[in-house]
Amino acid sequence: MMRYVYLCENSLEGIFSAVYKAYEDKHSHTDNRIQIHEPGYNQELFCEYRMVKTDYERAVKVARTIRRDISYEAYEFIQRAAASYHLEKADAIYRFIIEGLKVGKRVMNHLTAPFMQTLFELDRNTGNEIHYFIEFLRFEELENGALFGRINPKSEVLPYVAEHFADRFSGENWIIADTVHDSVVIHKKNQGCMYAVLEEANLEELTLQYSAEEKDMQRLWKLFVDTIAIRERTNTDLQRQMLPFRFRKYMKEFQNG
Repeated sequence: MMRYVYLCENSLEGIFSAVYKAYEDKHSHTDNRIQIHEPGYNQELFCEYRMVKTDYERAVKVARTIRRDISYEAYEFIQRAAASYHLEKADAIYRFIIEGLKVGKRVMNHLTAPFMQTLFELDRNTGNEIHYFIEFLRFEELENGALFGRINPKSEVLPYVAEHFADRFSGENWIIADTVHDSVVIHKKNQGCMYAVLEEANLEELTLQYSAEEKDMQRLWKLFVDTIAIRERTNTDLQRQMLPFRFRKYMKEFQNG
């Protein structure tokens, strides 16, 4: 029996476009699969692979249907799961939508369904990463007085992190850059945020001009960290547990020079 695999872009809009196409083609859902398209992916026998171009109009229709016929809670749940870097999210979201359109908001209680177990795990992973970067993000003051911070997340958590700081630092001009996904959020004092993807920019190699106060603070902070440490009581395993290496990349106290 022929199976149909819909290949889509690694984004919520891409997944929703593939969901729309799968419904449009009217094949049995048991014969369909939605898969994130990656170069060099392995093809299975007896499968017809169909590349789905991201269509924002169709994606909006799918989003509207989820909010109306399932629930807004379900839509937010899907959003967080779709932010995950795990590629199995696409088909799990598809299965969730299929079931949700049958039973409505009760789908959130189908805890033993394989697709729900996958989505709960992805949602938990995304939530943990959001929490970590809210805790560990370091802002630096630039010459013009704006605050600048960088994160390097596995999942696309920048909008969620920015939402937290938009509330906490509403009276400041700040920028948060995601150096992995080449995206930034720009917040203007007492106004909203603007999200942008900078495909041609290298956010990793930015040369920042710090304010005099920021330079002094960085120097004093590094001196404090070096001075307060007791070498004989260093516990590197505990340090890695409390602050994993991947969250230290933009922390001055872990940088040389």
